[in-house]
Amino acid sequence: MHRISFLVVLWFLGALLVSGQLPGETSKRLRSGAGAETAYDEFGDPQSAKCLVLLHGASGPVPFYRDQARFFGDEGFRVLMPHYFDSTRGQSPSPENYRKWASVTADFVAECRKQASTKAVFLIGFSLGSSVALAAGSQNVSVNAIADWYGSLPDEFFYQMKGMPPLLILHGERDSNIPIMNAQQLVKLCEMKHLDCEHHFYADQEHGFQGAALEDARQRTLTFFAEHAK
Repeated sequence: MHRISFLVVLWFLGALLVSGQLPGETSKRLRSGAGAETAYDEFGDPQSAKCLVLLHGASGPVPFYRDQARFFGDEGFRVLMPHYFDSTRGQSPSPENYRKWASVTADFVAECRKQASTKAVFLIGFSLGSSVALAAGSQNVSVNAIADWYGSLPDEFFYQMKGMPPLLILHGERDSNIPIMNAQQLVKLCEMKHLDCEHHFYADQEHGFQGAALEDARQRTLTFFAEHAK
């Protein structure tokens, strides 16, 4: 009996390693109003008053983004990480794809708000995912605040902006993938349109944050979200 139980445990742990999931995480699918389905992973307390939609970068929902989702889940958020590439035939950052991804983002924000316990909804994006978050934000997606980690506002949405929720802009000055100029232009746009924006640039960081900068970015994001929770 003990041997059978031990084998079951080994099988379970192996399955977790293959899937990349840990206890407390679930994989689900969300059907949009148009009938399309998007897979997503959920982290944290499903009854939390704080819901966070987390948008991965171009590499998809890889371990780094799962680690960030777990971090925010441990900080008391219900975290939804949509596999938004499911909604398009390709992954190129085209205007058509951005429009679809922004629409999917709005679907997940609406999913957050369906939960009766939800009091505040936030959006965080990384690289390409951050550009998707900014695109959705420019169309007045209904969130309390957005955290932009080394992304850029797509040109089409720059010229068709309807507004922007409170925005935290975090970027590395050595970024050669999405140059710091993109973040600086977004700061200028915030000033011109009198938007509620904060920013911080990391002099020693490239595309993506590491070490102390990663922890600092996490804490700045938590503080910003707490300030805009009501």
